[in-house]
Amino acid sequence: MTRIVTSLHGQKVGLTQNGRLMVPAGFISGEHGSQMAMPSPDRVSFFKDFDGAAQVYSTTVVDGLRSRKGTTNAVDWTVTAAAGGSVVGTIGDTTASMAVSGVQLDTGLNWKANQGELVFQARVKMSTIATIAVYIGFTDQVAALEMPIQSAAGAHTITTNATDAVGFLFDTSDTSTDQWLAVGVANDTDATVQSGLGISSAAILPVADTYAVFRIEVATDGSAVFYYNGVQVGSKMTGAVTSTVALTPVVAGFNRTTSGTPTLSVDYLHVSGLRV
Repeated sequence: MTRIVTSLHGQKVGLTQNGRLMVPAGFISGEHGSQMAMPSPDRVSFFKDFDGAAQVYSTTVVDGLRSRKGTTNAVDWTVTAAAGGSVVGTIGDTTASMAVSGVQLDTGLNWKANQGELVFQARVKMSTIATIAVYIGFTDQVAALEMPIQSAAGAHTITTNATDAVGFLFDTSDTSTDQWLAVGVANDTDATVQSGLGISSAAILPVADTYAVFRIEVATDGSAVFYYNGVQVGSKMTGAVTSTVALTPVVAGFNRTTSGTPTLSVDYLHVSGLRV
């Protein structure tokens, strides 16, 4: 038996008994709000489950991935063979700046909003939720270590280092309630920051050493819709990115204090869009 449901960006899809979703442009698997495009002639899809042998990433691209790190005590993103697979970046313990303590995992500038049905999804956890800044999403450069967007040390105010970026931000230097924010910047114009992403505008608070799934769907006009653990959060963000700017998926973070070596773990990373 097959029934019709609505999937990515309002597509009509057939849902088979085993839960697989078939779409005109290819094959999509997963629950609503957490669907992944599988390889097909009509889609470009990148998926990494980090389940191979031990691997230390560096500025030399391997398997499409690149690691950058700060100058003191930060450790490049590393895969250690284990059940389920993950890659871990270790943040330095010396100073509150990306340049010194930061870690950054990215791929290449292979993605644009105007290619259609652009999706980012990753399952990520932090070893601590104290004195840390973390960004998960898209950004517009791979040439240097850079925190795409961070707190401006105000009440949900941001500093956008990237010219174009859209993602989730958690930064304990925010003077309001520490929580996940939805943020974006298009051609150096900041989108309206969205806070209170939970039910009834409650804050979404991360839990230390606990995975969460982060998903961003970017439309051809550069607007974005955000999902947290498979549930849509916030509202559609207009002006999230410039539709014609090339983007890379990125997970980045740095220390907001001068002690400890927090870690970021990525269980999987997925990006997809229509072939152009």
